Amino acid sequence: MKPLSRLNRLSMCLLIAALAATIVSCKDDDDDMPQTPPVGNIVAVASGDAQFSTLVAAVAKAELVTTLQGTGPFTVFAPNNAAFTKAGITSLDGLTKNALTPILTSHVVSGEVKAADVKSGTVKTVNANNDIYLSKNADGVFINGNIKVIVTDVDASNGVIHVIDNVIVPPTQSLVQVAQANTNFSELVSLVLAADPAVATALSTASANGLTVFAPTNAAFTELYKTTPKATLLDPANKTLLTNVLLYHVVPGRVFSTDLPNVSGEVATANTAGKLTFNLTGGAKVVGKTSGASNITSANILATNGVVHVIDKVLMP
Repeated sequence: MKPLSRLNRLSMCLLIAALAATIVSCKDDDDDMPQTPPVGNIVAVASGDAQFSTLVAAVAKAELVTTLQGTGPFTVFAPNNAAFTKAGITSLDGLTKNALTPILTSHVVSGEVKAADVKSGTVKTVNANNDIYLSKNADGVFINGNIKVIVTDVDASNGVIHVIDNVIVPPTQSLVQVAQANTNFSELVSLVLAADPAVATALSTASANGLTVFAPTNAAFTELYKTTPKATLLDPANKTLLTNVLLYHVVPGRVFSTDLPNVSGEVATANTAGKLTFNLTGGAKVVGKTSGASNITSANILATNGVVHVIDKVLMP
């Protein structure tokens, strides 16, 4: 091999120097590039987003900050400020720590559940006394039938946040208490009390799977009485008939309005001889065998042992 000439050696040195400068320059450029800041914990993420200011204040008032800063992981269904307003909570002044804690802990699930892993069904929350019920359908994910998940998979270092459009408020009344507290159900309540005691017992007793009640209003019963007088239903000789009519409005398990699109065919009722079907065209309707379709005028009234849907026509088995 021939030795390099002085000119060639000089060229080689210049090339090596240029390469070295380029490498150093690239390294300096890399150092100057903005670095992605580490994701904070759930409290830090929420505190950094103005839409959660009410939630953050509520968490602080309930003294749950340290818990949600913990290792976790947690899944938090986080109501934004608009959700609190929608729920009628415009101020935290009248809410104590004891009042806020069961509400807030009903929004927290142990473990990290990403949107892709959500399934319809019962989910246990950090509030041991209040499960929540997820419905996943073509329109998205809903909690307890009427709370929609509007943003998913907001990452935090100790879990994940899903934004929801209302506040999860744990129920405090049984199905019977819900009916008794609503004057529109006074006829229904009077008939339940006149029927077989097993009806009232079933509606009052807490159940793991719960019940769904399609509750006719007073106006619905007034219409029924035109063809089937109330006196006929209250006749002791017709107690079995009355009991069967009432049980025809009860479905085992919690069936929220957001679950109805997934229901196909006939659905069994607590009246073992009667089944219901649903028609979702032009608004949700429940259809009885002989009474035809009844509109669901108000849905997803949560009770401790089930859910109530209000209907405008009595269903006849």
